[in-house]
Amino acid sequence: MVSIVDKINYLNRISDSPKLVAFNQLLVGEAIAQSHGNELGETDEIYFGIISAIQSNDKTSFVKYYSKKSKSNPSKESPTPFVNDDFFIFSIILGVSKFNIDKSWIKSIVGIRSRTPITITLDNLIEENYTSTSNLPETVLMFLQLINQNLITNDFLNVTFKKINQNTNLFEGKSDFQILCAIHAYNSIILLKEAPKGSEIQLLKSFDTRFVKRTKVLSWVLQAGILVGLLYGLLKLPLYSPEIINAISEYGYIFTIIGAIGFTFLGNQIGIIRRISQELIMSLFGYPKGLIKKNKNVN
Repeated sequence: MVSIVDKINYLNRISDSPKLVAFNQLLVGEAIAQSHGNELGETDEIYFGIISAIQSNDKTSFVKYYSKKSKSNPSKESPTPFVNDDFFIFSIILGVSKFNIDKSWIKSIVGIRSRTPITITLDNLIEENYTSTSNLPETVLMFLQLINQNLITNDFLNVTFKKINQNTNLFEGKSDFQILCAIHAYNSIILLKEAPKGSEIQLLKSFDTRFVKRTKVLSWVLQAGILVGLLYGLLKLPLYSPEIINAISEYGYIFTIIGAIGFTFLGNQIGIIRRISQELIMSLFGYPKGLIKKNKNVN
């Protein structure tokens, strides 16, 4: 199980490694602070540039960095260090998938790695084989979180949650890549997890959504009724005396300005009136005040 204490201790420990911090920020959606300086090697420079390009959705920048590295042609007999850099390879796979770039080169790179569970998972990510039982589900979940959340199902969350909990030696392992994926996959599951279909919680959530939508419609009907009532009242006003009619004719431009200001003010207040009327209706039906505040932006 991923304990809170272990997570905090681990995340504090990686703060001294810019590379791990950057990957951690990629997974949680925080903008990275790119490292600069002559001490950076080419691979690390490309790594930080690729992550930054992914976060900013900048395909041109990604292609610029990717093209530098894709000129390398290591072999299985003479692999270069970047081949076994899980963070670097995952980031490239993420980028080529996000920006729809040819995957031939990165597939050949993954093909010369040792067939570990991480390598098998990376290979399946390239092939878009997200459901393979050979995958590390925590890695797949974080990939889908960054690429296409619509592919994340409730069943997949169940499987991932179970696998993470079964890995009681997670923090004793040597793979920072797997540890970081597991930590943030676990957090994502807590946020994304749906209640079982037919459960009381799921039914209440469904009712809540319908209730809010219906109060919105009811508030529109109420506003329309009030507007119709005002117009009807104006049409039923008593006839003015000749003196009042002459005054209106003489100072008609003033009334025009006042009317325009009034309509402008009313137009600016429509959104506020709509929100207040909806909140009043929700309160009338006993909707919790805390949830009313939460739903202030539903209009």
